[in-house]
Order: sequence, then structure tokens, then C-alpha cells
Amino acid sequence: MNSIRKNDNSTIIAMFLLMLMTSSVFANPISEVNRSQAQADLKAELLKTYGSSYSTVEMLLNAGMRDYDTLISIPENSINNDIIKELKNTYYPSFSTILMLYKANKESYDKLNKQ
Repeated sequence: MNSIRKNDNSTIIAMFLLMLMTSSVFANPISEVNRSQAQADLKAELLKTYGSSYSTVEMLLNAGMRDYDTLISIPENSINNDIIKELKNTYYPSFSTILMLYKANKESYDKLNKQ
């Protein structure tokens, strides 16, 4: 009876580890940065670029955070995450640029894999 319980515990632990590894493999790279940190990073970048043009900063910040929310909602799979990860490494915190290039890359990927 003890060996059965031991095997059950081992199975549960193995399943938990598998779920943990799978979730980290398919985690959306944008979700690694919480919304408030993403907003602070984007705001700092925009202020550095546009200085005292506060209306421009506000407009681009609002658009960028809408695009952040869109990026977060993209289904997690290896293709989407690979595209987003590469773009994030290059263009963070420009979420509008990341989203625009993601859409173009995903469309090309889909076309190439239909042939």
C-alpha cells in the first residue's frame, strides 16, 4: 500500500513539474513585464524622445498601452512567442512597433506555411 502511495506522489510531482515547464515555455514574452512597469518604461522612453511635447507623449503612451494589452492577449504558442520575443528584445518598450511587426511577421509565417 505504501509503494502505491509513493508512486501516486511521484506521479503528482512529475505532472506538476511538467505543467510548470510547459507554462514557462509558452509564456507570452510581453507578460514578463507587468502593466505598470511597461507603462513607466514606455513613458520614460517617450519623454526622452519627445521632451516637452506632452500631448504627443500622452497620445503615444495611450496608444502604446492599448497595443500592450493587445500583445498580452495574443494566444500563447511557440510560433507567436518566438516572434514576440525577438521583437521585444529589439524594440521594447515600443509596443506599437512590436505589435505592427508581429502582425506582419505572423501573416508572412501563415502564408509560407500554407504552401
